[in-house]
Amino acid sequence: MNFEVNTVVDKPEDWPANAIECQLENIRTQLERFKEEPNYKNKEVLISLVSDYDLNQRSTLGLFRTTEYEVACINSLFIDSLMHQSNTLKTYLYELVGYKTRMQKIASWFPEGNTTLEVKEFEGLFPQLKLYYFTYQKFTVEKNKNYAEQLVEVIEDMIKYSQDNDSEDVFQEMVASITNAYISLLNDISYFRCKKRTRIWAFSRDEIYMLFQLAAKLIRLNGDSPVVRPLKGVLMTSISNYILKSRNDYNEDYVCKYISAEVAEKSISNHQIWMSIIENLNDNREQRVVPELFEENGWNRYSWAKNIDFEPKRKYYVSSFCKSMNDSEMSKEYGACIYGYKDDRMAEVLAPIMFWNKRSEKIPVFTQVVAFDVIYNREEAKKEIEFLCSIIDCFDMNDTDKTKFLEEILQYWILSVKDSKWSHEQERRYVLFMYDDYDYNEVDTSDPKFLKLKTSLFIEPDFILGHNPVKDYIRMMVDDKRYAISMKSYMFCQNCLNRDFDIIAGYEKANICPICGSKDVSIVYPS
Repeated sequence: MNFEVNTVVDKPEDWPANAIECQLENIRTQLERFKEEPNYKNKEVLISLVSDYDLNQRSTLGLFRTTEYEVACINSLFIDSLMHQSNTLKTYLYELVGYKTRMQKIASWFPEGNTTLEVKEFEGLFPQLKLYYFTYQKFTVEKNKNYAEQLVEVIEDMIKYSQDNDSEDVFQEMVASITNAYISLLNDISYFRCKKRTRIWAFSRDEIYMLFQLAAKLIRLNGDSPVVRPLKGVLMTSISNYILKSRNDYNEDYVCKYISAEVAEKSISNHQIWMSIIENLNDNREQRVVPELFEENGWNRYSWAKNIDFEPKRKYYVSSFCKSMNDSEMSKEYGACIYGYKDDRMAEVLAPIMFWNKRSEKIPVFTQVVAFDVIYNREEAKKEIEFLCSIIDCFDMNDTDKTKFLEEILQYWILSVKDSKWSHEQERRYVLFMYDDYDYNEVDTSDPKFLKLKTSLFIEPDFILGHNPVKDYIRMMVDDKRYAISMKSYMFCQNCLNRDFDIIAGYEKANICPICGSKDVSIVYPS
């Protein structure tokens, strides 16, 4: 598998000639603005440009083409997504490659211009993006397997062909390139936010196991060690992301934040969210359930999964959301101002801007935020932990290293299981990891109980419910956003401020809001 990355070519004179090229140009412009002024406002605009919920939100008007310059733009943005740890931008680029591959297939049905299935310009993509192009093309053309099965089949065929036909040196070179591309791809798409948009990445538990079995095989063939960083860190985040996301079958419920009218008013003046330290949460048994499970005998068949050190290794801050809308008990307990969100863009909206010092340059990056639905059933938690152990057991590690690997991953899990008495909260939790050795922007840690973070969370929600004293201000901010980035027609609800693009595409009637049921809706056409 030969990779020649395309990063620098001349811009076509007619660029941009379609909506996709225009969007790439807008993303590039905003990314440069974020680099120059790394603040929460510029971060919000960047996230908004690459975060869509509805299937019909993106426009494809204009000339149908793929140019070498576009590929160079994709590669350049991909490098930036890695440098700045912008996982939303990264998954957007994978989606774009998949979309253009699918459109090329449709174009090949027509005889004009002798259009082929191949997007020859994609030969210059970054290795993991190119691997996604190859595997997605086979998936969307043949349609006889799910994407996980297709991905594994392509990798296995490539390895077997090289093993049968190439010299040992060429084979080892092939294994190295495939291993790096596959491990990177698996990690990159594990950060997807919305099952509605990228359902093919919502792998079942059996598929997750199969994918990591292949990862273990490739790492072994390549002579790598899964306990040496950075590979160890990549594996831990990938495994955690897939298992935690697959809870509740990647459900597509909206996520809501319940706050009081007083907090809503303060959020408009200070543009902050206060994230609690673990000890300040209302459950005095936080972090106790998982250690208790490991004290029980007979449920985990892995002998090395014992004597786990659960002492926190970092400083954690938590923000809790709810998976149910208009819940009277939650409103009574936490506040009647309800802020709604349609996907997990909050993981990056809540991520503080951290600075890496590289030579004399300070590079702004998004801090790690882990998101998951809380589990309230102890038996379900046991099965999930045993599944986690089964994946770790695939890799060539001695028992001591397996225990250590599990121990580090359980730093995520310990916060994700609670007693059943809290199940009415249907909590979706966002956990922020803070590091002492880095500088942060727009973060206040002067209060020992809270991290006060500048954010756009409360000024540009996807919708609001309940009586909100600052609704007019939120409406103004939402209006600015929708007029700035909307490229297609959508339904707008005057009551809850919901924007819905799929309704206009004919999926449902456009005379009632699917969020709040209001009939005070209108159709907005792009200017």
